[in-house]
Amino acid sequence: MHGNNATAADESRGIGFPRLYDLLILLLTRGRDAAYRARLLDLAAVAPGERMLDIGCGTGTQAVAAWRRVQPGGSVLGVDLSENMLAAARRKARRARADIVFRAADTASLPFTDASFDVVTLTTVMHMVPEAKRLAALREAARVLRPGGRLLLVDYAGSLASRTHLSAKHGPHGRFDLDLWRAPLATEGFGDIAHGPLGWLDLHFLRGVKK
Repeated sequence: MHGNNATAADESRGIGFPRLYDLLILLLTRGRDAAYRARLLDLAAVAPGERMLDIGCGTGTQAVAAWRRVQPGGSVLGVDLSENMLAAARRKARRARADIVFRAADTASLPFTDASFDVVTLTTVMHMVPEAKRLAALREAARVLRPGGRLLLVDYAGSLASRTHLSAKHGPHGRFDLDLWRAPLATEGFGDIAHGPLGWLDLHFLRGVKK
């Protein structure tokens, strides 16, 4: 997640250095990271007792917020490719006394059985997935969701001319358009598809319910 004071290179460095990544998020949300996370969980309609998978969980901030939402009786699992991020996420969960499992996994090949989760989120993840793997990542998210489960994608969308933040126009951010994934979402068995601006920076959301 980025604003006009952050660049794609900033994010790439942040991914290797979790503390820098968290600092960037804090700066970009102007200290309102908790409100940003709450907005995402509201869109996903996360509720007590549910099982949630956070794909591309990063340093675990969203997973911890989600874990609080799904109590009592629910669970959250986070996956990421970066071992540095996962280590930071585990530390953050321990400090929050949140019982969350974090695992290394590829978005295009998730190590979970079919219909394992009620909610799956990919927050500013799809633009970082290699283009050749993106459809496979969407299919994997669909596979691990139960019927009636919700998928929430958050990423950059719209024409470059419509984007006001500099980083949303360059690099992988500028080459990705979440709006183009509405049709694939329907093709992969999702209904009740909703989309629109997130209300934070230049990010948009795309949400569907698995049929």
